[in-house]
Amino acid sequence: MKHLIRFALVALFIAPFSLSAERSIMDPVVYDLRGALAAGFEVAAVVTDAGELSEFTFDTANSYLTLLKPATFYYALCVDTAGQLAYLYMGPKEVGGSSDPYIQELTPLPSAAAQGLKTVGKGYLISLGSGVVVFAAFAAGDDGDGFATLLGFALGLLVASVGIVVSVAAGLFKGAKVAVQNKSEIQQREARRNTFSRSSTTQFVVEPVDELLVPAEFTTALKRAVGR
Repeated sequence: MKHLIRFALVALFIAPFSLSAERSIMDPVVYDLRGALAAGFEVAAVVTDAGELSEFTFDTANSYLTLLKPATFYYALCVDTAGQLAYLYMGPKEVGGSSDPYIQELTPLPSAAAQGLKTVGKGYLISLGSGVVVFAAFAAGDDGDGFATLLGFALGLLVASVGIVVSVAAGLFKGAKVAVQNKSEIQQREARRNTFSRSSTTQFVVEPVDELLVPAEFTTALKRAVGR
């Protein structure tokens, strides 16, 4: 029984940390392609400054291109329905009063659903661990007639059940809070986009480039990726 109590306490202690561990890989990079990607074109392949292809996703609803391989800059090959090719440069550039499209390099917004489920998961494990501890404590003091064990089981079940209900409520609140924060962040990004000052400074841009201006090693990798 002492081993059971020790196990419950250890599980209760480590549960929150097991769910809140930080990711060991770098977060993806997100570019807003509005104003840079010509109508009818879609991103077909992306290459990094190291000449390596990067996996990506493209959200047509908001024109966000998510690049899964970190790099200093990128070139993207875009293709339209007629098979015409176009290239985009994405990365740092000195911007000073030009008409080049300015696109912020964005960080992905947290998922409201994922954050809510994470909170529920933490609360579930803590509640379950607390219920086990209560049961184990009563069972350890049982004098042999079984009453303390039954009482401990009932109380432990009650503690765990109430905790789970509270965890679900906390998860819903967390999800709603993150959703509101995401909406506010999107509005702030839009405001920054609309009030961007074109003073000379290094900014992250997305701009169309002629194929002749793209280094050959990049165009070769991009065309090979799309079977050209």
